[in-house]
Amino acid sequence: MEGVASEVPSLSKRRRRAQLLALQLGIVLGLLSAVSVVILVFEDHRTQEVAFERVHTVAVQMASQEAVRMNLGTPGATEVITPIADLATSVSGVHYVTVADINGIRVAYPDPARIGEQVSSDHDQVREGESFRGTEIGPQGVTLRAKEPVWFNGKVVGTVSVGILQSEIRGELLEIVGDVAPWILGAAALGTVASALMAYMVRRRIYGVEPEAVAGLLQSQQALLFSVHDGVVGVDLAGRLTLVNDEARRLLGLEGDVVGARAADVLDPSLHAQLGSEAAGAEETQYVLSGERILLATRREALANGKSLGRTLTLQDRTELEATLRELKGQRSLADALSSQAHEFANRLHVLSGYLSFGVPGEAAEYLERISGAARGVDAGVLKDPALTGLVGANAASAREAGVRLLVDPESGTAPRWRADEDTLTVVGNLLSNAIEAAGDGGTVRLLVNAGMDQVSICVEDSGPGISPDEVEEIFRRGVSSKVGLGTNHGIGLALVDRVIRRRAGSVSVDTGKLGGARVRAEWTMPGNEAERIA
Repeated sequence: MEGVASEVPSLSKRRRRAQLLALQLGIVLGLLSAVSVVILVFEDHRTQEVAFERVHTVAVQMASQEAVRMNLGTPGATEVITPIADLATSVSGVHYVTVADINGIRVAYPDPARIGEQVSSDHDQVREGESFRGTEIGPQGVTLRAKEPVWFNGKVVGTVSVGILQSEIRGELLEIVGDVAPWILGAAALGTVASALMAYMVRRRIYGVEPEAVAGLLQSQQALLFSVHDGVVGVDLAGRLTLVNDEARRLLGLEGDVVGARAADVLDPSLHAQLGSEAAGAEETQYVLSGERILLATRREALANGKSLGRTLTLQDRTELEATLRELKGQRSLADALSSQAHEFANRLHVLSGYLSFGVPGEAAEYLERISGAARGVDAGVLKDPALTGLVGANAASAREAGVRLLVDPESGTAPRWRADEDTLTVVGNLLSNAIEAAGDGGTVRLLVNAGMDQVSICVEDSGPGISPDEVEEIFRRGVSSKVGLGTNHGIGLALVDRVIRRRAGSVSVDTGKLGGARVRAEWTMPGNEAERIA
């Protein structure tokens, strides 16, 4: 039973292929038949026109012969005109040439026995001086005829009738058909072979999928790709977009029909770089920036039968998750720092108790001076804004854990009613994170914030190795990192800062600060309505 069941789809598939081939063959033969009929109709018309032209020419030539004009109507007309008519018949290839006098009596005719008889067709119109051209039935059958009057001394003295049998014209047409038939049959055979080859190539291009299954596969593909929560982008070998689902359009901010467009013209440079990269780790999951969105991108080769058809990129939005993870990291660092400080304060109280128990208050005072000096540095309270103060405090806790000293420049200041928006917190948070990482254990980071009614200025410098001028543009446009992990956004921070500043029509610059490392300065103007609100 299993063998029979397996043969049924195979027989059905072969039957469908045979039906498709028969349909293609029918189309080819139908087209060739239609073309052949058109050719035959055209040739039939053409051969008749050629025949009419021939008999008309012979008739005109005979009627204009001087010997015919002078002798027609005389007793010796037959002896003079008959040789001329016979010569015209043999030379021109017409079936007959008949010359009659004004009374319609034959003077010259192919059958000598019928010379002297009345003509079998109507010559009245011709005797009145008019020409005739048409088809008539004569003693030998249907003929294509031309009739001309014979003029002499200004009057009609007789008529000339020249004809070709229609059967002869059909014979010529059949000869033409016989000449064309092998070409038509050859074209039919070639069309059949080409049709079969095209059907094979089409099946090969669609990987053996039957035509009726293509629509179902397309519907399934569309339903799958446009129902998933991840963005999916497809690019062919020529670098053109072949697929962009709705989620990808949302994440990438694409509008209109972009399928078929060049990926380099549509996608963010970081995404296009990952799609086109031939590096060994290009297919690893990576963080990329699209606008100000942080995306998790995974690239894969699109393979069919072992052959590459292009590449696909799967995108996940990590913007909100990254912001939450950064906030969680700051809170965790702050909690750890508070726990460590609790132990540290307990130890310091024990030290002070020891000094006082031994009666050396002077040394206790010196110890207090030392530890209070070490604690000074971070005074986020000068910033006045609660959200910004909390962000700086969280980064200060992270800095202490990393052995870095974070200083808030005492010249920092904010307007009384100014509040840090999301862009300000993003810029400060990313600049501090990068500076703390660059400074390293034993290093120093300084923050300067000035926010007034119409402008915000942020400056962060560190004591790290600094950034060479050649690398400045690279750090702002790189925006891609292979270090993927929970809450990790290496390579994203400065690129994100640059995009935020550009959106706010501000400026960002990098140089060497007084601490010896990099100094990043970001400035932008407050919108008019926001400045009025602060005022």
